[in-house]
Amino acid sequence: MAKPGLTEIRERILAWEKVIHEDSPMYSRLAHSVADDDSLLEMVSVVPTGQIHMNMLLAGVHYLMLYDSNVPLADWYPSLGGTRGPEGIEQPFADFVQANRDPLTALMKSRRVQTNEVARCAYLLPAYNVVNALTAPPVALIEVGTSAGVTQNVDRYGYRYRSAAAAVALGERSPVQLQCDTGDAVPAPARALPQIEWRTGMDLHPVDISDEDQAKWLRALVWPDQVERHTRMAAAIEVAQRYPPTVEGGDVFAVVPQLVESAPAEAAVVIQHTWVLNQLSRGDRERFYHMLDDLAVDRSIYRVSGEALDGAPGTVLELTIHGPHRSTRELAAVHHHGAWMRWRK
Repeated sequence: MAKPGLTEIRERILAWEKVIHEDSPMYSRLAHSVADDDSLLEMVSVVPTGQIHMNMLLAGVHYLMLYDSNVPLADWYPSLGGTRGPEGIEQPFADFVQANRDPLTALMKSRRVQTNEVARCAYLLPAYNVVNALTAPPVALIEVGTSAGVTQNVDRYGYRYRSAAAAVALGERSPVQLQCDTGDAVPAPARALPQIEWRTGMDLHPVDISDEDQAKWLRALVWPDQVERHTRMAAAIEVAQRYPPTVEGGDVFAVVPQLVESAPAEAAVVIQHTWVLNQLSRGDRERFYHMLDDLAVDRSIYRVSGEALDGAPGTVLELTIHGPHRSTRELAAVHHHGAWMRWRK
């Protein structure tokens, strides 16, 4: 696949900004600043195919400052104790990037965006309950693109689903408490914790959450002006240290069949992925779907996905039942970081 030119990179950055501008005024300003600077566009052109240019650059900057925050730019980063608003960040950001061009380039070439956004569990939970309702056995969960695996612990977190009519609280004793706005009503599948008997995950580049440097990279991927997300990540790491996730490294086409074979025979296999398939070509996505269809010859395979593919305006939560007559049902429109969910009736 050919590397994109600067014009295409600029267009991708501005498209990314449209998705995130309400969530992060700080990153929104920086996206426009980078898009207007050819030297920065040239710099981010080293980002590997399938990775998001702004995420890689911004995570690299944040990561370097997590090691040394004694720089002027840190004044704009709430995650580092900064108290300034986003106005005026553009020049200090550009100065920091130019001063750290070599280490940032190395990071963008070698690291991956592997955001473990634990709040996505708020929309994954009801999807697992839909599977529980379709099949008597409990779930055997296999997460594709699991990174450090913290979203495998979905049934060990607390939730508060809020609607115009009522609120539902689950898992109130967990150190991880997730909030989700569900609009007019809390959907029935979001009213109980799912039954998960067995869980594992795979990633091409697994993250060892017990490794200090790798944990720092995970923190760097969390947007610095969203302090609540940093608090959630710290709490999720605490839970993961108590219940260590299983993460297998390797290629999806080699590892997933092995994991399916390892799953308990009595359990319903659920393959789950969020914001992962954008890293695959259309051809490889189809190959992935057909692989799951073939695996479903021997046992039921359900796939829960939260993706925004092929120009979709937002993230869609879907449930696919694989097999010779594959069928897909849209469950909800969701916020990409789990802040809200609009369940389809």
